[in-house]
Amino acid sequence: MTARSAPTDHPPTPAHDHPARGAVGHPAGTRATPDATRRLTGTALITSAVTTTLVGFFAAAPDLNPFLAEGNALGRALLPGPVLTWTLLAVALLGLATATAALLRPRSGDAGRLVAPVAALQVVAFGFLAQGAQTLSAAGYLMSLAVPVLVVWMAVQVFRTRPGWRIPIALGGVLAVVGIVVARDAFATQLGGVMSGFARERWGLLGVVIPLATATAWAGLALLRAWRRGSLHRATAWVTRHRRLFTVLAALGPLPYALARLTWLTPWAMFGGEGVPLSVKIQGLALSSGAWLGFFLTLGLILPWGERFPRWFPRRAGQPVPPAAAIIPGGIVAVMLSGAAIPLLLMMGASGAVLFPAWFWGPMLALAVWGYAGHRAGIDVSR
Repeated sequence: MTARSAPTDHPPTPAHDHPARGAVGHPAGTRATPDATRRLTGTALITSAVTTTLVGFFAAAPDLNPFLAEGNALGRALLPGPVLTWTLLAVALLGLATATAALLRPRSGDAGRLVAPVAALQVVAFGFLAQGAQTLSAAGYLMSLAVPVLVVWMAVQVFRTRPGWRIPIALGGVLAVVGIVVARDAFATQLGGVMSGFARERWGLLGVVIPLATATAWAGLALLRAWRRGSLHRATAWVTRHRRLFTVLAALGPLPYALARLTWLTPWAMFGGEGVPLSVKIQGLALSSGAWLGFFLTLGLILPWGERFPRWFPRRAGQPVPPAAAIIPGGIVAVMLSGAAIPLLLMMGASGAVLFPAWFWGPMLALAVWGYAGHRAGIDVSR
């Protein structure tokens, strides 16, 4: 079994003649790969620089340092807060120096050899030690705010391009407006609570998002360099062959939480849904909608609209979806889930393992995204 194609007497077909192939390239490599490596190196440099600045600021301002809060990060359970902060700062500086050297001297063997071990340190430090139970909480609230905006945008596009759907969409819009007007106080309370929470926890959010971006950029850089060396071709072929299974399993990850929140609409509410204010129920349902969005977006890795924009999509209808549009956010979420898995297990025990199965969800999503990348690269899975 191999990812390389059989030799041929014909010249290779350009990547733009293969709609399913994208920036990841052909099985044996692609001319765009050096440019992609340089872009990822630049991204790792920028994220490392921002992370260095942020962690340095936290070291100088301990009152704002989220890594000092008990239970706020996995590393806090293993190391004293100040030790964790200075460890993260040292790792960030190492990443900054390595990315700078790799960008300025791309042909230097020494810089290239350092990328893999430095990337491993970045992933361990910022993908795991700097992450905690608050990581999923922050992501859930951000997703819950994004869902209404996304639904309205999609409804407008479908209404504009699909005449047969105009009456149902119009009726749904009217019902939504009536519901918001009737329960406007509860909606205002819910939205105000979320926004005030973001403002109050802004430093904690930055302490989650920026290190997470750094870990993801370095993981992507290490994987791309391994791809160029050919060491991932065989593994990628295997993952790509089983990508549908991995994707379906990954899509199951958010369902326990999504379904549990929907019980608030029934007399058998879970997690305190009975006797709580309407604003709290709205917040719970908003969080459920974010989990459902994750479910459907994950399935997009194996559905047609994950490769070609649907007909209602403005300006790009029917065109290939850029592979990075799915690979980058999917990779970030996979790293986030994997990093939050251990803190959730420590904090919630067996109930957390079932309700938030990040220990299973994260690795499965990583494999699903890997398989999607291999599929879009045109990996040969027939052998």
